[in-house]
Amino acid sequence: MTNKTIVAAGLLSACVGPGVFAASYSPDNFLLGDWNGERTRLHEQGVDFQLTYVNELAYNTQGGDTHKGTYSDQLMIDSNFDLQKLLGWQGASFRMTFSNRNGESLTAEAGTHTLLAAQEIYGYGSVTRLVQFYYQQQLLDDRLVVKLGRLPMSGDVFPFSCKFQNLTFCGTVPGYITPNWFTWPVSQWGAAVAGKLIDELTVNASLYQVNPRFTENGQGLNFGSPSGTTGYLAVGELAWTPRLNGLPGTYRVGVWRNAGDFNDVYRDLDGQPIGLTGKAPDQHDSARGFYAMVDQRVYQDPDNSARGLNLFANFIQSDRDVSYVENVWHAGAFISGPFAARPQDEIGLALGRLEVNEKSARRIRQTSGYTVAAPHTEYPMELYYGVSVTPALTLRPNVQYVVNPGGLSGDKSVVVFGLKTEVSF
Repeated sequence: MTNKTIVAAGLLSACVGPGVFAASYSPDNFLLGDWNGERTRLHEQGVDFQLTYVNELAYNTQGGDTHKGTYSDQLMIDSNFDLQKLLGWQGASFRMTFSNRNGESLTAEAGTHTLLAAQEIYGYGSVTRLVQFYYQQQLLDDRLVVKLGRLPMSGDVFPFSCKFQNLTFCGTVPGYITPNWFTWPVSQWGAAVAGKLIDELTVNASLYQVNPRFTENGQGLNFGSPSGTTGYLAVGELAWTPRLNGLPGTYRVGVWRNAGDFNDVYRDLDGQPIGLTGKAPDQHDSARGFYAMVDQRVYQDPDNSARGLNLFANFIQSDRDVSYVENVWHAGAFISGPFAARPQDEIGLALGRLEVNEKSARRIRQTSGYTVAAPHTEYPMELYYGVSVTPALTLRPNVQYVVNPGGLSGDKSVVVFGLKTEVSF
């Protein structure tokens, strides 16, 4: 797998998912308000609609092939139907989501050569897609939740937010470095189960069809399933949600197995180095990996619960036989309400490390006859300030700094200035 391939994989896996329709519903959360009372009436009857627009501007000011700016955006239509209110079906609901994406990738247009994209919203083509189409059932006094239908391979596992603009720090990061893990807005047929063992301990399990053809633009609105299924992705996760010193935290560990056909990154069909023989790669019928996540609130203003400090750290280990990027870690902080006069604003800081698989690096050296430097480790960082203009409009100006873009220590660091805008109508 080449550097260009892993950049493309990152671009294709960009993920911005909607939040669950909040129990604390308020028409003030939408730019268009209450529709003369109609939105609230529909909500009370069990029908919720949300139109969300996300725009990401990015300008490369240092490093890469050229200094230029690009934009990418997504328009999402999300609907949720409470079947208990509508039909009397206890604990049942149905959800359907569509997305439309447009724009350009700064990573490609400016030739930054970073391993993952500067605009997480870009990916899978400028096309309208069916993202979610599933039935959900709550059972056993809501201690067991089951989803069945078309699901993106994201959200139900590795549920990290997408407040940052750099793809390294957004959403289901395992999918960006693992072949055949297709995240938002591409969906597959699947099932997700969440079972609460005790109040603080939950087991999550997800099983997804793996069909690369769903990434095609022509399949964007296909409610069925085209030919081309190669296997399945199974993910198991254990989540612990304690309160430490009275403050909430979430600790997760997960493992996955991706069944299908995968090319070995180093050895050919005879077990010899591909970079020396040039022969077809060896084949694997599965890829495995694991991850760990920590998110802990460490401070909360005693006079205003909206203000506080959360620390996070995540680690992903992918299969070394088939993955160009072997592992990713990132850590950082969210400072909510940094100023007393702005309790809804937020500061986000993230530091990351992406390690290129040593097997991939050896193959690159061998293929070039040991004439080019091999990639090793990339260090991305991002700082944003989130301005809550209204509950329905948030602006997040940000700066991204990437050391060793593409994992090459000799390349000049990349500096990108961005602006992420989120509007809920």
